[in-house]
Amino acid sequence: RFSQMSEPEATACVDSMIKALNESAPIAFVLMDYWTFDGWFKLKKRLCEDGAPKLMKKVFPGIELRLVSPTTYRLNAHVVFSDDISDQDLTNFKAKLEVDLINQPLSDECLVRLVREKIGDDLLKQKGFKPVDVRSEDSVALMAGSKIAEITSESYKKAIEKVPGNKAIGFMPWEPNDGLAHADWKTHYAFVIGLMNSSPIFETRRQELWAAFAGIETDDNKAWLKSFQSALDNIPRLAVSGSDAHSYADYGIFPSDKITWIKADPTFFGLLQ
Repeated sequence: RFSQMSEPEATACVDSMIKALNESAPIAFVLMDYWTFDGWFKLKKRLCEDGAPKLMKKVFPGIELRLVSPTTYRLNAHVVFSDDISDQDLTNFKAKLEVDLINQPLSDECLVRLVREKIGDDLLKQKGFKPVDVRSEDSVALMAGSKIAEITSESYKKAIEKVPGNKAIGFMPWEPNDGLAHADWKTHYAFVIGLMNSSPIFETRRQELWAAFAGIETDDNKAWLKSFQSALDNIPRLAVSGSDAHSYADYGIFPSDKITWIKADPTFFGLLQ
């Protein structure tokens, strides 16, 4: 987290990120930090400073969240924002997300408070944290909160709807381990359908599912395409496969060589198109 770095450390980190972005093959990126827009804010600040390296690629702000869900695994969700969205609108978006158990808006302070007031020692130990450290060290408590917190799905959907100018897009993983496809839709039909309908973009690496999201019939999906599209209100969706890079060295490296190319201008409007 940038909040735990010194200013020189943060500057060096951002400069390394800019270098990695410039040297990798894709022309557009989204910064998907868990729970925060700190990376985006630091990048914007650095690019305005004297002596900053020049960014040659298009970068959009984003955020990765974990949702409360009736599943046995953690259900992740993402939001992509326009690169001309104001800092205040991003801050307002976070304030509309409700952290479950503590029922407060998402913030670093809320994550710390969550694990100190609502989480028992057994769960902290299961997640690899010493309760005494969580109680006494804010940085440890923040890390524990980041690994345990969940956002209510209703606040997630409403927060996207409230972003001015339609400058936010919901993005759900479908097949990965944290994807919506593994949810028990027969038992929790309303929950699954609600998230399907609120997500214009889904992540998948299977060709027949890409076609199904786009509303295209193939030999592999024709038996279930009609009901699948009905669950999407018969509105085609964008199915993508990205790099999901967790380090600079992984920028531009795609699992199983599954790469999505979008034929559009590298702008937020192009993504909407």
